[in-house]
Amino acid sequence: MKKMDVRDDPIPRFISRMFETPALRTLPAIQKEEQALQFLKQNGPQLQPILASMGIATGAGWQGIVERLAREIKSLSDGILDREILRAVEERLHFAFYPALDANRQSPSVSREEIVALCRRSASHPVSRRALSGSLSAVLADVTDKYIPLIWERRKYTYVEITKVQRLSLNAQECADLLRFALLVRPAAYLHVMPEVQSGPEAGFAPVQEQALQRAFQGVAARLPATPPSLVRMALRSALPYPSTQGLEAIPRLAAIFALRGRALTPSLVVDRGADSPDKSWFNIARRNASWRSLDVRMLEELYSIASENGW
Repeated sequence: MKKMDVRDDPIPRFISRMFETPALRTLPAIQKEEQALQFLKQNGPQLQPILASMGIATGAGWQGIVERLAREIKSLSDGILDREILRAVEERLHFAFYPALDANRQSPSVSREEIVALCRRSASHPVSRRALSGSLSAVLADVTDKYIPLIWERRKYTYVEITKVQRLSLNAQECADLLRFALLVRPAAYLHVMPEVQSGPEAGFAPVQEQALQRAFQGVAARLPATPPSLVRMALRSALPYPSTQGLEAIPRLAAIFALRGRALTPSLVVDRGADSPDKSWFNIARRNASWRSLDVRMLEELYSIASENGW
């Protein structure tokens, strides 16, 4: 039997149309993928007449059609995800923190290529792929540029923790860029976490144990030879729980918060009249659940205050 030409295959056309529906169009790649798969799971039988009208034979077995649709959803989202990775690393990451941290031993172009490769590796593992979704959304939405300048203006808890306790001599722009770096490397902390250990909505966002992170560090550092190991370790430590991890630095604590915020970002969200703005609402809930989430409640309090003052 003649193999169907990809251009004549109606399944890619169907999934492309699904991705362009108003509910999915503006979502990041992994959110598109998750919601499309959920829609397929919930509405599968009702889709059969539509698929049949497009020339997709469903009589041979619905399960086989579902598997083909799921593979196409994953394939299409992979392409979008790769473009998001390239934009995040090439357009948002500037390595402005390198001179301040005496880390400019390699050209940023080499480091950039290695981080793109690491993000692609993270995208290939089910748990780190989920972690990547939050990090990419936070980086592409410029969450760090949104909050760090105001943290520097306020010179309160978070500023003191970064500059006085962690002792990083950074200006606001350099700190925001360092956090973008930490967010992009952070998902690799989950590369060796098995899906059966972290599954469901918390996969890629539940803390990892320090011993497991130490094992992951060796492999991640080997993938980033142009980056000083101290920076790699700092970024990976954002996957550790707080305050149970002794001496957990401020940058990892803040990166963990921004990664979780990124997971919940919804582009083009319309807020009902009288409702709290998206950031204010999210940080309000997060500060109440800080101990359960293993997050720094005082950082969350400060971010909540900033969001409230600015209508975010």
